[in-house]
Amino acid sequence: MPIRSLALASIVLLAFSAFAAAEDAPETPPPSKWREFHFSERGFVASFPDTKTRPKAVSTPVSGQNPLLQHNYKVNDGSDTVYSIVVFEYPEGRAPNPPKTDYFTKVIEAYAKGSDTRVRNKESKLIDGRPGYEAMAEDGKGKLNHLVTLVANGDRVYMIVSAGPKGHAKSEEAAYFRDGFRLLGGPPPPPGAVSSTE
Repeated sequence: MPIRSLALASIVLLAFSAFAAAEDAPETPPPSKWREFHFSERGFVASFPDTKTRPKAVSTPVSGQNPLLQHNYKVNDGSDTVYSIVVFEYPEGRAPNPPKTDYFTKVIEAYAKGSDTRVRNKESKLIDGRPGYEAMAEDGKGKLNHLVTLVANGDRVYMIVSAGPKGHAKSEEAAYFRDGFRLLGGPPPPPGAVSSTE
């Protein structure tokens, strides 16, 4: 348990840092072209906009939690929107499996604190047939919206985040990014689970 609770603040602080730059950007994002990429080494597939090159991970150990690692795949869509998938790799057998809602809410709270946003909506949600969690957050000025989705698979926890101008969290682009995320392999989904992307 200690590795999970101690690591939350550290891992989330690194994950949100890319979104601060989008705060003062124009409100209407340009049209985006999406391309699907496979990240078999991290167990997922995702679509990113406006890039022909497969995003490379920025991988960092979580301070004081070695060997817990964080891998961040990020694409800027113009100057006003950022799409990111963060993969938290726990040591074998130490990930929350299956994760409980309080784990997800703690990660969302740490994300909101680190990104200086307020959580507006949050709910449990099936992501690619597995239990997950989703929240919408915004900065105090109401200019920047975040859609944050969490799902676990084996020893990995995935955080799918997009941030953009006002209204972004409910936009077609944010939904497309989230719904383009798929897991590869890992343990089977729980009995009776249905994918949110079907």
